[in-house]
Amino acid sequence: MKSRLALVIVLACAAAMMPRLARAFDETAAKERLGVRVGGLATFDGLNDAYGNGWNLSLFFSEKLSRHLLIDVRIGALYLGALKFTELDDKLTNQHGIEGSMRVLYLTLGPMVGRSIAGMYSVNASAGVGIYSVSMVFSNAITPFDLSDQKFGFNGGLGLARRINAKWSIEADAIAHYFMITKDINDLYFAFTDGADPPLIAEATLGLTLDLR
Repeated sequence: MKSRLALVIVLACAAAMMPRLARAFDETAAKERLGVRVGGLATFDGLNDAYGNGWNLSLFFSEKLSRHLLIDVRIGALYLGALKFTELDDKLTNQHGIEGSMRVLYLTLGPMVGRSIAGMYSVNASAGVGIYSVSMVFSNAITPFDLSDQKFGFNGGLGLARRINAKWSIEADAIAHYFMITKDINDLYFAFTDGADPPLIAEATLGLTLDLR
């Protein structure tokens, strides 16, 4: 409950900041930007008990619609460790000694606004909605296989960027993810977390952005 309240607060702060931040995002930025982010992630709401924390990798593309507003498209992967409940995947797959790990792929779209500060620095706030694909990857199986299940979810975040030349910027971001589940054994996430609540996943990343001029 506390972690979900924290997510609501983060997203509310991002939404509240958007009108105030919507000034000059980065006056020297190109209309289109392409970038990559990598970092660590922390999990909550039972997901941490089943898999612990992990790391993430994402690609993003931003299109400037106005001096104040960008559309941000993100494609990412959240990598979690092996299932800690060692007997659970054996039971669900009817295979002894099998080892499962969880991956969450996502594609989201949403607005981003920001403001230049202190010369070469800028801050931004973003929000996105889209599809989260929960996958289980198994090793030590008689026949290697995986399972996947698609969910609706959303994210929100805050970032700080520094321009290093006419084309490149470096950035640091904090982003929270949340997606819906069905509390039913047929729900892949619910089954392979032994009945965890809908997850809150928080990531802290470093990134590199290229202006497409």
